[in-house]
Amino acid sequence: MTRPAFGSRFAVLMTFIGVAVGLGNVWRFPYMVGAFGGGAFLVVYVVVLAALGIPALMAELTLGRLTKRGPLGAFVQIGMRGGRAVGWLLVVTVFMAVSYYTVIVGWVLRYAIIAATGEIVTIEPESFFVSVLAGVRGQFTMTAAVVALAVVVLSMGVRNGIERVSSVGMPILFALLLVLILRTVTLPGAREGLAYYLLPDVSQITPGVFTAALGQVFFSMSLGGTFMLTYATYLPDDTDIARSAVGIGVGETLAAILAGLVIVPAAVVFGLELSSGPPLTFVTAPNIFAHLPAGSVFALLFFGLLFFAAFLSAVAAFEVLITAAVDEFGWPRGRAVVVICAAALGAGTISMFSLEYILTSDLVWGSIMQPVGSALTLVALAWVIGMRRGLEEINRGADRPLAGKLWFLWVKYVVPLGIAVILALGVRDLFLTLMR
Repeated sequence: MTRPAFGSRFAVLMTFIGVAVGLGNVWRFPYMVGAFGGGAFLVVYVVVLAALGIPALMAELTLGRLTKRGPLGAFVQIGMRGGRAVGWLLVVTVFMAVSYYTVIVGWVLRYAIIAATGEIVTIEPESFFVSVLAGVRGQFTMTAAVVALAVVVLSMGVRNGIERVSSVGMPILFALLLVLILRTVTLPGAREGLAYYLLPDVSQITPGVFTAALGQVFFSMSLGGTFMLTYATYLPDDTDIARSAVGIGVGETLAAILAGLVIVPAAVVFGLELSSGPPLTFVTAPNIFAHLPAGSVFALLFFGLLFFAAFLSAVAAFEVLITAAVDEFGWPRGRAVVVICAAALGAGTISMFSLEYILTSDLVWGSIMQPVGSALTLVALAWVIGMRRGLEEINRGADRPLAGKLWFLWVKYVVPLGIAVILALGVRDLFLTLMR
């Protein structure tokens, strides 16, 4: 069976940015900026992205295009010892992650709907968020709608579904962000918020800021040996992997920075708490829009683009699982789409009963297992495939071949060391959580 491929360089860039840009960029990034020093975090994030994130992304794209298999088959195909177990570990990780992630996307859909009706500027944000969490039936309805929409897009295939939606939707998302920024930066008093966000205070740069930036890079870039690896199996042979990785990194970082320009200055203007975590989107943002003229319009733009970004990341997660079912078990794509999406919806019902379950699951399957998956991908490329074959693949289709050994040694030793730091701190946080 001939494997489908993306149709153009633009389609490749928009699709992969669509994978990377999600709740991590539009929700988590502004919160991390608020919690870790404003402009100091922004500078450290860009440094970590260039030094660790983009090289790791290059490795995942290289392994995916080389093997033309998702995680369940890629590690076996290259002859990695325990490759089948590694693949299953990553597939289970994606399944568990998408089961609670779609519930959160359902929350965003609920907010987009009330923004469309104009109610969002009249609600009491905190009590409304509590009511959303308490309404299991409402959560199920919204999550089911998200999954049903994902079934439609996924059933259309790679080029007619995923590629087309991403190619049209991502430029619109960036345009909407620019509209929201124009409104935010013209608020009286926005200059103070802009200074906090864009002017780094070097005294705020600490080891903790570097650790937070490391975790955010891997979270927002969707690194983990799953999403990017699977989408890379659809890359044409003439794709310049190194250039594409840089473009994806710049695109997802731009989306995060623009989202911060929407939230951070406005929160400072209205004296709202930037480091409030999940309520930053679901409590703080409605408070902001309630203070703005035509606030319901801007709320609809914000939650609409947040839904679209989050939805594309959910589609990517489903595609990892569908690719595994099609490639390894020979399922027809239509059957794989329906069965896997239905199973994820069923598993997600557990998340609807407990916010604590979602937060713990995100710590395990996101903060810990994503770096594990990325580390395993680096091991596969650097220690199993080897330098000669790895450089040959990454340079296939490159306009300017990547300079030899430095990149390879970097991903073999330096990037795994950064991941080890993330893992150590993630395990520590999990231990502290369980001991409470």
